[in-house]
Amino acid sequence: MELYKDIESLVFKESNKKYSIKFFRVYYPKRYEIGALDRKIRDEIYEFKNGISFDKFLIEIKEWLIENYGTYQLNGVTFLPIPASNKKVNEKRYKKFCELLCEELKIENGYNYISMKENNYPNHLKDDMKAKKYEFILNEDKLKGKRLIVFDDILTSGKTFYSLATTLEGLNCKIRLAIFLARTIKQEDYVEEYFTIYKR
Repeated sequence: MELYKDIESLVFKESNKKYSIKFFRVYYPKRYEIGALDRKIRDEIYEFKNGISFDKFLIEIKEWLIENYGTYQLNGVTFLPIPASNKKVNEKRYKKFCELLCEELKIENGYNYISMKENNYPNHLKDDMKAKKYEFILNEDKLKGKRLIVFDDILTSGKTFYSLATTLEGLNCKIRLAIFLARTIKQEDYVEEYFTIYKR
């Protein structure tokens, strides 16, 4: 299984904004024919997304953060998951995961600081980033000026992360790192991505 050990740079083409990112797997959507190993990885990601199992990712992310940041650099950091499309999905996907990860790392859990306005969730592949606006509901008092690790399950077009990052910067937040379980592998029928990833 190929793991991406190094932190990389995510640079958005339109704004040239740059963020440090880490992702742990590569992901092929269901419409693609793939081998047994890639199917296993995809199944693990869907188990996470459906709230069935997250233990493997919990351990891997926790150990990676401790190894690469240590308790000193994690001190004062808030862990902020990018919310799912509705409250029910968001709760089963992230609530317990965030509670356990933040408790073990002794960092602030930002799960309750953010939600997505329902019925306003753009399609990752089809909607134009300029035309669609993500409406996040933020606890601004809790988030203002925070140092953040932002988390999402899959990085595909980058639209959701870009929108949230821009909003958070308006609150004087500092995104130390963005973590994704996996990056979607681009194939011929994909729309062009809005970002470039560089090795550091």
